[in-house]
Amino acid sequence: MGKLMRYGRINILEEYVSRLFRVLPTFAALIAFCTLILPWVSSGPLWNQVITHHSTICKKYWWRNLLFIHNYYGFKDMCLTHTHHVGIDTQLFFLSPTLVLLLWKWPKKGAYILGFIALLSTVLRYYVTYSMELSNYVHFGTSIKQLFATADNMYILPIHRATVYIIGIFTGYAMRKYRHATFTKSQYRIACHVLFIGNCLAFFSPAFMGSIDYVYNPTHAAWYAAISPILWSVGFSWFIFVTHTGHSGFWESIFSWAPFSLWTKISYTVYLIQFPVFFYNLGVNRSTQHYGFFSMLLNLQEQVWIVGLAIVLTLLIEMPFQNIRSIIFKKKQMSVEPPPQKKVT
Repeated sequence: MGKLMRYGRINILEEYVSRLFRVLPTFAALIAFCTLILPWVSSGPLWNQVITHHSTICKKYWWRNLLFIHNYYGFKDMCLTHTHHVGIDTQLFFLSPTLVLLLWKWPKKGAYILGFIALLSTVLRYYVTYSMELSNYVHFGTSIKQLFATADNMYILPIHRATVYIIGIFTGYAMRKYRHATFTKSQYRIACHVLFIGNCLAFFSPAFMGSIDYVYNPTHAAWYAAISPILWSVGFSWFIFVTHTGHSGFWESIFSWAPFSLWTKISYTVYLIQFPVFFYNLGVNRSTQHYGFFSMLLNLQEQVWIVGLAIVLTLLIEMPFQNIRSIIFKKKQMSVEPPPQKKVT
């Protein structure tokens, strides 16, 4: 959107290639490691179930991941199941230039079209959840069959994620188009309170489904699947927008804290590496453990390994390819720039 507003055009092929340089090399390196090396690193009672089993699947279906279509084949036969969102996000990204161009060239018509797609995605989430008796919320009595059905028929399909993605596109448009927007204190506070209540509803409203006496109701699950993502993402989009426009000084100073820039550099590799670390620790475990909420949530040793390996993966794979991408596109830009004209005196 920034390029369109600045230059009046974008090179869609260049955007696609840039995206592949961003996500593919690191993704391919992780697949290769988990398929060919990780199975031989250690052993344990559950090693074959969680490590060797996934390695076997990846030997058969690794190509689906590299084509970013693995999310269409279901969790059961998916190489590195936790990476399903890489496929979803990449597919939506490849559609995004069309959506962004519509919004830039015909703002009103484009907004209507994007809004209709978002509405269609919301209706589909409701319909599929209700008709197939799915559940995004893990309640007492949830069966493995229901969890897999929810993942395969709704959770990992891009059309069901389009609503939130389009909200992100609208947010990006607003940040570019209305970067100098101003609000009165009353407007700012009212909007913040309303959207904070929306976030709380998205987070706490399904709590009753966590009761041990709860009986599954597809209507409850359908409303949660349809509305919760909207309330949650709109609230965060507003927070991002007002921070970007300089209206939330306190939070802006916190989230502009320099160490957070490290997290932005390793967030993708953290996402990729965390489940192999989880599976490794599960596979090598040779004794029973007492379950505790804080002991599981604040497993510092595991978190240190995840962050450390993510930094290694970023330094060895991601950053070098980012530099290659920068060199290629810099040379391309230099080759198309006209030579400087000599001044005539």
